[in-house]
Amino acid sequence: MPKPGDMLTTLLTWVFLVLISMPIPTNAAWFEATGQAVINNGNKALAKKQATHEAVKQALMFAGASITSVQAMSNGLLENDRFEIRSGGEVNDLTLISETYHDDYVTVVIRADIFAQRTQCDAAQYKKRLVSTWFPIRDRQQGITGGLTGFGQTVSERFEQQFNQTSRFARMTQRQPYYLSPQSPDIESDIITLARQTDNQYVLIGEITEFSVERSSRNALLFWQDAPLSRNFRLELSLYDGNNANLLKQERLATNTPWEFELHQQVSPSSQLLWQSQFGQAVTAIITEQASLIDEALDCLPTYARVLQVNSEQLTVNIGKQDGVQIGDELTLFKHTQFVDAIGNLHQQLRLHPNQVKVMQVYNETAVLMSTSSVPLANIQPNDFVARQ
Repeated sequence: MPKPGDMLTTLLTWVFLVLISMPIPTNAAWFEATGQAVINNGNKALAKKQATHEAVKQALMFAGASITSVQAMSNGLLENDRFEIRSGGEVNDLTLISETYHDDYVTVVIRADIFAQRTQCDAAQYKKRLVSTWFPIRDRQQGITGGLTGFGQTVSERFEQQFNQTSRFARMTQRQPYYLSPQSPDIESDIITLARQTDNQYVLIGEITEFSVERSSRNALLFWQDAPLSRNFRLELSLYDGNNANLLKQERLATNTPWEFELHQQVSPSSQLLWQSQFGQAVTAIITEQASLIDEALDCLPTYARVLQVNSEQLTVNIGKQDGVQIGDELTLFKHTQFVDAIGNLHQQLRLHPNQVKVMQVYNETAVLMSTSSVPLANIQPNDFVARQ
């Protein structure tokens, strides 16, 4: 570990543990932060306070809070000081893990349970990248009526179109031409592979769980007539984090609508005849509503961009103008790994790099970054990540 200089320094090398069992939309996470400060004139208490302030401040900022001043905390950790945080941001718990005194500087490690509220994340995040596949029919036999065994392909295409037309917080960059069911025994590895191969952070899996045709109860007074047909349609969407296959959100919507066609009549899944029918209009309404629900679920989820190339002191990352990136934006570098604790729970671990980086050039799908300081960008490799605070 390098020795600090004459001015206050902080090792912005943090680790935060995102508990997989914790619902993502709450934006709650454990941050473990390490800070250092010079001991001036033998004042160890002041140095400890400075290092602790800076570590907690940076953890809060990365979690999404906007800090107007750093003056306080709980449990006596920062004595009588108190944080003042603009736009919401709550520290549920703050613990001093360790403090180590060297010849002329102190190292402090703290752990904070931070809850970042939704109101502060909208302006801070870039658009999320989403990939999907065709939507399978769980009971494929149900698609035989009407000749609609391939209906899931058309529904997934229409969902993609609707989502990209109306979404505010994400864009679906690809829809892979194959079926992927959440019931698959290898679904977790399939999701991670899909995200990596298509260079997307989030994965959306859809499944048509009900597609049956049935007759209404026959009216005894009209016994000479066939009872009218109706068709059930239930669509289940599952949103996953592509880095770890963590299930973030599930939506289920269903309808039972008159089926205006003969029992053995074949209908093209892409025909206007189908989509202008009562059934087609009902399915369109479900697609529209679910697109909105998934987009809202992505609102305050983080945007992690991947480092594609390291060239001297420049980095190329996989987000650009289409994602809302602008020249001058400042980002944080980090490495993403996973580990299993002593009782078998899987956690996400992000180690943040001490250097901030700034966007110098922007293209449609990529951006070029450089360090905000004169300190070289050391130990950065492709497949590391950046995120905006």
